[in-house]
Parts: sequence; C-alpha cells; structure tokens
Amino acid sequence: MFFRSLAFLSTVAALFSSNLAVSAYPTTSGKVWHVTVGNATGGTIFNPNYINASPGDRVEFTFNPKNHSVTQSSFANPCTHLNNGFDAGFHPVANASSWDLPTFSITVNDTQPVWVYCRQAENTAGSHCGKGMVFGLNPGAEGSNNSFSLFQQAALKIGQQLVASASSASVASTASATHTTTQAAASSSKSWSDHYDSWNHDDDDDDDDSWSYDDDDSYDNDYKWKRDY
Repeated sequence: MFFRSLAFLSTVAALFSSNLAVSAYPTTSGKVWHVTVGNATGGTIFNPNYINASPGDRVEFTFNPKNHSVTQSSFANPCTHLNNGFDAGFHPVANASSWDLPTFSITVNDTQPVWVYCRQAENTAGSHCGKGMVFGLNPGAEGSNNSFSLFQQAALKIGQQLVASASSASVASTASATHTTTQAAASSSKSWSDHYDSWNHDDDDDDDDSWSYDDDDSYDNDYKWKRDY
C-alpha cells in the first residue's frame, strides 16, 4: 500500500511538472489581419491602408482586380522597392467574385514600421503608388514624423512629378513634330520654286494679258498664256 501511494505521488508530480513547462512556453497563433489589395472595380487602394499589429500576428493580403503587387518600400522612398524587402509580384485578377482570390502573407516580427506599395506602372504617369496606393504596418502616430499620412503624401507627390514629367515630354514631342512638318513644307515649297523658276506677267493695260514661265531646264516644256480683248 505504501509503495502504491509513492507511485501515485510520483505520477502526480510528473504531470504537474509537465503542465508547468507548457505554461511557461505557451504556443499561441496570434491575430490574423486581413487587407484587401485593390477592389472589385480595380481601384488603387489598400483597405485598410494601415494597421497596428503585434509581434506574432500575421497580415494576409488578398488581391482584387485588376493587377497589383504587394511590395516593401521605405518611408524615404515610398514608391521604390526596398533592397532585400519582400515583393509578392503581380497577381492579375479578372473577377472579384472568384472564390480563390490570390493571397500573400507576412508575419509581424516586431513593432517597427513596415512600408508597402503597389508597383504597377512604376515610374510612369499611371503609377499606382503615385496615386496613393500604399500601406503602412505599425506606422508612427498621426502628427509624428513617420505617420502614415506623411508616407502617403510623399507617394502622391511622386505621382504628381511623374504626371508633370510625362506632360512635358508630350509637349516637347508635339513641338518637335510640328517643327519637322514645317521644315518639310518649306523644303517642298523651295523645291517647287526652284523647279518653276521664272514667271512673267504682262499687264500693261493694252487690252491683253499674258503669262509665261521658264523652268530653266533643258526640256522644251515652257508655257505661255495670252488673253486678248
């Protein structure tokens, strides 16, 4: 009986030790944050456009029409891929009602800010980032020097610069084309004038008019015209 009691106590002690170890090292899955990339009509947005997550949480991006990316950037360069930063690549989606919309997930390692943009039409007037399609993970509070608002404003400013640059290039191209056309017309006029070299008009009020020209070439194809009254 004594030995049975000792065995029972040993078993209880073992179970207690095991439960204590599990409690000391809990395994939790963290929160899952859902972010939509674009929308049903192909809009250039992330929704929500920023979140404040905790280490161990997971952020799942779901792609909507038409064709977007989830690309890591930096606060200083919101529309440029960060060296060694993540990039989900492009995910073209034709129909938002599809049951298997593509996703991309990242795990939150700490509370440092992570900046994201869509690199569709990068460095062009149609840049999605330049239209404000950016996302912030754990951005600074509003009013701070690394807030989401400042990050998005910087992206929009880049977009404005890209549009202005494209507009200037278009104007320059139009001006160049106009100049080329004018030169071609002048050259054609000069060629015609050189060929039809000499025109003469006799109108001395003696009741007849006459016109003639000499093209100064070796062919006998000069013309004369006369009207008598």
